[in-house]
Amino acid sequence: MTGKQRTWGQYATPTDVADLLLGFCLRRPADRLLDPSCGDGALLRRAAQWRGWLASDGGQPSGALHGIELDPAAAGVAAAIPGAAVHRANFLTLDPAAYPPFDAIVGNPPYTRAEWIGRLDAAAGQLSLFPDVTDQALPAALLPRELAAALSGRAGLYAYFLIHSLGFLREGGRLGFVVPNGWLDVAYGEALKRFLLDHFRLLAVVESAVERWFTAASVNTCLLILERAADPAARAANRVRFARLRRPLRDLLGEATDSRRVAIVEQLVTRLLPAADRATGDVTVRVAEQGQLSAAARWGTLLRAPEVYLRRPSPAATPLGEWATVQRGSTSGANDFFYLDAARVAAWGIEPEYRRPLLKSLRGARGLRLGAADCRHELLLIPPTARLAGTAVADYLAWGEATGVAARATCAARRPWYALPTPPEGPLLLPKGIWQRHLGVVVDEPLSVDQQIYRVAPAAGIAPGVAAALLNSAWFALGGELGGRVNLGEGVLWLAAYEIERIVLPDPRALDAATARSLATAFERLAALPLADTPEAIAGDERHALDELVFDLLGLPAAERAAARAALLDCLAVRRRRARPAADPPPQGNA
Repeated sequence: MTGKQRTWGQYATPTDVADLLLGFCLRRPADRLLDPSCGDGALLRRAAQWRGWLASDGGQPSGALHGIELDPAAAGVAAAIPGAAVHRANFLTLDPAAYPPFDAIVGNPPYTRAEWIGRLDAAAGQLSLFPDVTDQALPAALLPRELAAALSGRAGLYAYFLIHSLGFLREGGRLGFVVPNGWLDVAYGEALKRFLLDHFRLLAVVESAVERWFTAASVNTCLLILERAADPAARAANRVRFARLRRPLRDLLGEATDSRRVAIVEQLVTRLLPAADRATGDVTVRVAEQGQLSAAARWGTLLRAPEVYLRRPSPAATPLGEWATVQRGSTSGANDFFYLDAARVAAWGIEPEYRRPLLKSLRGARGLRLGAADCRHELLLIPPTARLAGTAVADYLAWGEATGVAARATCAARRPWYALPTPPEGPLLLPKGIWQRHLGVVVDEPLSVDQQIYRVAPAAGIAPGVAAALLNSAWFALGGELGGRVNLGEGVLWLAAYEIERIVLPDPRALDAATARSLATAFERLAALPLADTPEAIAGDERHALDELVFDLLGLPAAERAAARAALLDCLAVRRRRARPAADPPPQGNA
């Protein structure tokens, strides 16, 4: 990542992506077009070329292209584009009333993460965005305080660019942005989705299943196409297209570099705006009525889920959270101190009563049953009331205080600083990050787990083997793929505890004894095998038998079972294709 990419969030817009945005939004050669974060003018330069192609008389309308850019060097380059007026400023501080309304707004807003915003150059005029910042008031015209609070400081700058752009766009004007796709599914995205539903006709959300459009950015992106609409009835009746590209854009658009390019792009735009659902080898489009969309729903599911997953398959199926609790493992605040290896234990002579076997990750798991022998580390676990005078562990704690461990924020908040919270219990483990291996592990001995692992505790009366069968099924894996987050570019699937608890499964409390025994037996047969990545495991006889039991409980016919398996394999393949090239799986995932 270059310095400007980290500081300004600048990533050049690929020509194919720019053309697709323009194909949706630039409808007439005289349209007034704004790029509110124009960088060095990649989109403006392409828009100038499109205007020439669109003009019937071959002329170039003047004064119709406008760019805004905070980086002075980039703004200087963009200002040299013929027919473009570039203003060096922070778009988020500009008053829309000072500009005539625009017919089209296109852009690739900064990919600055929320935690990087404080690093931006204050001298360059960067606005303090969040309401808890007291040294600079938030202009009411820029962003209502309640909306800023709802975004909670976790949204990237692109969310604020989207919201602020409304005031610059005329009624019926179109907006096309390239944005990270995380807002489709995360909690803070609800406020942003509500804003979009209340002010725009959502024309399309477009995502690629086969490529990352910005290989240098650690995010996956989508195209968001909007049309400003004040009429609530028009918004409610609008059809929203959730489209996935199944071939790279360069293949869909070809190599034409002259005016023929406009017709080719417009043909693709037409294919992405069908009246009803469409699935071909090139694109898959699901159409939803805007009035039926909930801001609280996961819109990413509409992009990626098979039809069978969009409805509850059986009245007996319930969210996992209704019959089990999911808790994250230990967070010590100083793993280098609290995570003990054999050499440190031996060097200090730390007594065994203050140590507990610890699993740091499930990546090295050799099977679906684990115990203390599978742990390479131990967790320093000292009761807050323990009398430590004269013990070796007391000397170790004194060393921790002398070296500043006790002063670290998480440790200093505890009383005493070294007393970790009681680790969660539960006979089942799930990974927080998943590469290509979905697994639910049964633990046979007391041990602690790192915060990268979840403990699952089924309700009373549910045998661990029965729950483990459900957690190792293709249906649960598909639920994880569709309910988790794949917004980071390294290809790892991340699951929060609440996302796991929402996955709908057969309710083990409703099973008769014979069915419960069949599930437990199927898990034991699967657990007797070496672990394999999910694409390989799903084809095995034992996994197939377990899945068939789960599908029976869900009431799925044969065709829908095949569709569910195919969708799972497709999710895994998409994450592989969009990951950064590497010889080994990305390091962030732990399974």
